[in-house]
Amino acid sequence: MAFIAVHLGAGFHSKKHEYEYNNLCRKACIAGMKLLKSGVSSVTAAAQVCKILEDDKITNSGTGSNLTTAGEIECDASIMCTIHNRGAAVGCISGVKNPILAAEKLLSDSFKQLSHGRVSPLFLVAHGARQFAESVGLEIATKSDLLSESAIVRFEHWTKILADDMHALDHDNEDMITDTVGVICLDINGELAVASSSGGVVMKQPGRVGPAAMIGSGVWTATAIDSKVAVCTSGTGEDIISTNLACRCAESQLTTTDEIESLSSLMKNDVLRSQAVQLQPPAAGVLAMKVTQGDGSRLLRFNYAHTTPTMSVGYMANNETIPTVVMSRSKDASLGQPIMGGYSKRIKLFDT
Repeated sequence: MAFIAVHLGAGFHSKKHEYEYNNLCRKACIAGMKLLKSGVSSVTAAAQVCKILEDDKITNSGTGSNLTTAGEIECDASIMCTIHNRGAAVGCISGVKNPILAAEKLLSDSFKQLSHGRVSPLFLVAHGARQFAESVGLEIATKSDLLSESAIVRFEHWTKILADDMHALDHDNEDMITDTVGVICLDINGELAVASSSGGVVMKQPGRVGPAAMIGSGVWTATAIDSKVAVCTSGTGEDIISTNLACRCAESQLTTTDEIESLSSLMKNDVLRSQAVQLQPPAAGVLAMKVTQGDGSRLLRFNYAHTTPTMSVGYMANNETIPTVVMSRSKDASLGQPIMGGYSKRIKLFDT
């Protein structure tokens, strides 16, 4: 059995661009499933699918990322897997076409033994992250290579807003995707991996590191004797960091037999009612995948939830020819309750 799930951020996705978001979700799921069926690891598949999302200018990650107040591009990315429940990340990295590949390389290098008892780094930022990416041969890009027209428009618009105290964008027509893209993969060996990448919130302060670069906030995996869980998050970065959302979600999913109720409770009590958050109502989205092994079978459960007006989600199982794509939209402007969705299937242990 193999399974893949992706998201393109929790925020507000305009209806005029909905086809583009849905099409990218389909493209990413199909490409990821092809990799998983070929036998690659969940880590490799998650990184390569995240790369596809980074390369599309419609997302706020890699090419097309939001600009800082100084007009620069600084990206965050992380990846984690259930093989050793180890993750790696890069933050505030500039001039690298695919930050997720830098995080993936950090993770793979961390399993190599260094001389003289040294420990391999798992988190690099800014110039050090760029140097590492160059040293391992990753593609370097100029600022103009990474700029998108929509990112420039957002930057110019918000520059005027901040200078003249104007009103913000019209939510009926303009996208407000301010955080991450994410991928969770289950490979044919039963291992999970999760990847996340982001250009950060629009007009962020230079040097700001968001949850997409923070293991525990943006991504997390957890394992028990018979279960494995992977989680990625999206939304207002500072509030996700304050609530350590990915880790708390993974641990709650791991220890429950009612995953959808557990996720709903987490979003209500640990996000919407949390005293740690700054934004009211808080903006957060979560993808969670759990695999539980039984006698000759596995039970796969995939759930998503968001407190934002929209969340773009896609997922696909190995025995499906067409991915399921959901543009989850709230009908309640007050967003007093999390919006939920999911998928559950029992599969034969050796069903590939």
